[in-house]
Amino acid sequence: MISQEVIFAILLVIASVYAIFDVFNKRNIPNVFVYASLIVAFGITLTYGIGTIEYSILIAAVSAILGYLLYKKGFIGGGDIVEFIAISLILPIQPATATYAAINVQTPFIISVLLAAGYVVSLYIPIYYLRKTPKKLHMDRNRMLSGTVLLLSYAVLIAVMYLLSYINAVGVALLGIIGIASFLIIIFESSIYWGMVSMLMPKELEPGDMIATNLMDKKDLAYFKNKSKNFNRLVTKKLLSEIRGVKKKIPVYRNSVPFALFILIGIIISLLFGNLMLLIIS
Repeated sequence: MISQEVIFAILLVIASVYAIFDVFNKRNIPNVFVYASLIVAFGITLTYGIGTIEYSILIAAVSAILGYLLYKKGFIGGGDIVEFIAISLILPIQPATATYAAINVQTPFIISVLLAAGYVVSLYIPIYYLRKTPKKLHMDRNRMLSGTVLLLSYAVLIAVMYLLSYINAVGVALLGIIGIASFLIIIFESSIYWGMVSMLMPKELEPGDMIATNLMDKKDLAYFKNKSKNFNRLVTKKLLSEIRGVKKKIPVYRNSVPFALFILIGIIISLLFGNLMLLIIS
């Protein structure tokens, strides 16, 4: 049986390497490392007892299915799927921490990680992309109204939950911050999206790239769909072969969030504080 400290160390090393490649290697994770991380992860799972092994494999399978669906929709990269699987195999159950007792709450660790990563990403997006495109900020009045209504509704909900003792002071602070971040993302959505994209010719695309179809006007979108029935957010080899000769630029998410970096941050937060959702409950 491998000690918990060693398992934590292996998990952090693997997640760190994923993050380094994601940030410094144009979101490309070498296949050699991908396969190696899976072998190591599966090897660690086999050291667990009967019951935990089956649970670990089940969580990994669910992570693979959900990850694949998100990948096909163009929301995450292929490497992210494998990292989800590796995390689920290495540490299937959320361990107890100094601030969070995982007694009788056998939550999958990957859920804790995704919750924490999503929380940090929601803070990062408005801070980073609004600073990146200060001269291109565009605030739509309708979205301003929608964002304001959402923020006020959110504030009322948090107040009621706190008064009814459903959440604690930590929950009020965390949910309040996420509410403000969501408000900024909604009202500056267009500016944030444009901060994530680069305008590229089809010949410059690579398999795995994500096309910002939501930023394309209807004529351009119809034009490319006419060129290829496979035209969608996710760039595939088949799509590339069909549109490579087109002389029209496409908005591509080349400056999008390095998700593996936030997965690493989510792992660290979850190891230190546990599942954030359960942490804020009174």
